[in-house]
Amino acid sequence: MENAQINLLDYLRARTQVDLDTFDVHVTREVEQCVDCTSNQQYEYYTELVKQSRRDVLNHAIELAANMHERFPTVPREELTVEIGAILLAMEARPFVTGNMHLMVNPNYAYNQRQTVDAAKRLHRLFHDLDPSFDASRLVLKIAATWEGLQACRELRYSRIQTLATTLFTMEQAILAGEAGCVSISPFVHELKEIFTPSYTGSDPLLPLCVQAQRWFQQQSWPTKVKACATIGLNEILQLAGVAALTLVPDDLKLLQSSHKPADEVQSLSLFSDASALQDQLVYPSYIDDEAGYRMAFARAEEGRAQLKLGQAINIFCDFQTKAEQLVRDARRRDV
Repeated sequence: MENAQINLLDYLRARTQVDLDTFDVHVTREVEQCVDCTSNQQYEYYTELVKQSRRDVLNHAIELAANMHERFPTVPREELTVEIGAILLAMEARPFVTGNMHLMVNPNYAYNQRQTVDAAKRLHRLFHDLDPSFDASRLVLKIAATWEGLQACRELRYSRIQTLATTLFTMEQAILAGEAGCVSISPFVHELKEIFTPSYTGSDPLLPLCVQAQRWFQQQSWPTKVKACATIGLNEILQLAGVAALTLVPDDLKLLQSSHKPADEVQSLSLFSDASALQDQLVYPSYIDDEAGYRMAFARAEEGRAQLKLGQAINIFCDFQTKAEQLVRDARRRDV
């Protein structure tokens, strides 16, 4: 029965942790239960809060921010409101996943270690205040994989705050994230712009990076997991069967759930099936205490293209953060 037709979602789940990339509670009810749930400034904080059907969440966030602002006087009211709104959305989605909830730290702090640490600690405190029953060990904060961001992850580890290194495109970032103690990394298989602009053609998909990073973490006996994201099409997803985790948008989950293919065809696609290659020893330098060495190595990665990808992704996230904060301003004016 080697060529028997198998369900693609069942096949993937047997080899990889499947996570959900949405805080849309209506969608979470439609897909089979996933492990972790994640969000960021563009998929949720703005896209969800701007919906008319989410006006109650936005208004509640505005009200809570007004009442709590005196506890965070240095944080702009709009920024605090967006953070609270994200937590309220996470609280709604939580019953539909079994694992961790992921929230992204304000990307405007991507190049400021101190502000990143402060914002991460604030999100932890806010989540506890808004939902005291929530187990803080299930909260993971997504932080941009800049030098400053990853040093913030290193600092947050000592406060027992879990972090995920996002906007990751190179092994240099992966190595530093592992050394910093991130619980996971999210390699972007495609540039973020390519996901939202079909006419834009980026560089080749970074599927091999996912394999290489996972091999490195295993070789070093580090607990950091590879949580790949930003895939395009079913073939790329099936090629990543065997990665520690995959973050998938609802449309891809539904397509996997409704698709069947011959078992041998599907199994031959995985990049993680070559046992001999996985045994090869990798050699990389340490970066955790070598800022100059890291910055030079990252600047040279992909002949400089990695820096452009990182900057592009952070800019896109910052744009949506700005839109979300403007949404709050507009809503407050309407209520005056």
